[in-house]
Amino acid sequence: MVEQIIMRSGANTLNGFNFDHIVPATGADFKEQVRSCIEQLQEFMHQEEDLHYLITQQTFFISANTRDQYEERSAAIRDQLQSLCGTSLPATSIVAQSPAGDLDVVLELICTKAVDEKKVTYKSFSGVDYTVIEYQGYKTLHCGGLMGTVEDSIAEASERAFETASSILDMEGLSIRNIIRQWNYIENIAIVEDGEDSSQNYQDFNDVRARYYDQVRFDQGYPAATGIGQDTGGVIIGFIAVSDADNISIKPIANPGQIDAHKYSEMVLEGNSEKKCTPKFERAKLISIGSRNYIYVSGTASILGEKTVHEGDVEKQTLTTIDNIKRLFSKENQERLGLNFDVDTIEFSHLRVYVKYKKDIPAVEKVCDAELNCKSSLFLESDVCRENLLVEIEGVFTV
Repeated sequence: MVEQIIMRSGANTLNGFNFDHIVPATGADFKEQVRSCIEQLQEFMHQEEDLHYLITQQTFFISANTRDQYEERSAAIRDQLQSLCGTSLPATSIVAQSPAGDLDVVLELICTKAVDEKKVTYKSFSGVDYTVIEYQGYKTLHCGGLMGTVEDSIAEASERAFETASSILDMEGLSIRNIIRQWNYIENIAIVEDGEDSSQNYQDFNDVRARYYDQVRFDQGYPAATGIGQDTGGVIIGFIAVSDADNISIKPIANPGQIDAHKYSEMVLEGNSEKKCTPKFERAKLISIGSRNYIYVSGTASILGEKTVHEGDVEKQTLTTIDNIKRLFSKENQERLGLNFDVDTIEFSHLRVYVKYKKDIPAVEKVCDAELNCKSSLFLESDVCRENLLVEIEGVFTV
């Protein structure tokens, strides 16, 4: 499996999974901050042989208030990346979610350790960069930056993104059913405009996703996924897909305290689309390869059953969110999954924490620090998929 490895800015040593996201060490403006991140990225890519990692997927989180500013800043990032890497880039997404503090950009990496028998190839299709890893008889595909054009509606951008994803998967001998982890960034995700024919952006996205997902059979469960807002950019999709293999087992994980999102009633689906489709994802996904177990926790929020709880209280919503994450690994769930560990000893390789209002980030961070053990965490300002949700958390860890 491809490890999720996050680099710590300015770290003197690189030991195991003790990495963090890259933050600008210098820079008074956006371009300078990007240059600082790229320089650190270059250092990371040219380490000593025993610490040599290959980047499989990278996500830049940037501040951008308008589509014009987003396009301008995305171009600046790609120009600097190409000066470092040439035209062969790993899967890359640029997402308009403001980092915590006063930063205008942070960079998150997913990497794999370079070994002789592992083949890592950077490819491109229709302007989308993706990464293929072949190792021990199976294939892993990382893809990012799947999106529409400036003129597209949310539904049109979603259609374009899923069509390109399907084409790339097909070229690599895979299908949508092979996706194990997916990130869906949606502009103004929760807003429902006034009017008789109003729709919600998240619902429009879910309707398109359902059409593509319904074309295949997800016999190992839907992907673990996050549907989250972004300030601009329409729709952006990134994912990880894994081929079938004898040494790989993939299982969905349900939360006994939550209704599966793909089984929600129409009571919690927003907008007036003709046929409102449910969000097609699992609460978490277990990927077992040999004796190693990788657990991807989907974007999780303060929902019990299918209803939001603790409206207006960000601290209580954060605590409920964390409790929902821990309930995924109840004794009963572990027995069903063939696992045995103390949930209080989980050490996340990485957490992403999305907070609706930047002013609430310190309070959310305090609760997360007290309740969760993680090697790195990234706090971002972002709308959540319901107007009354203030925080959402996702993560990954190994057993």
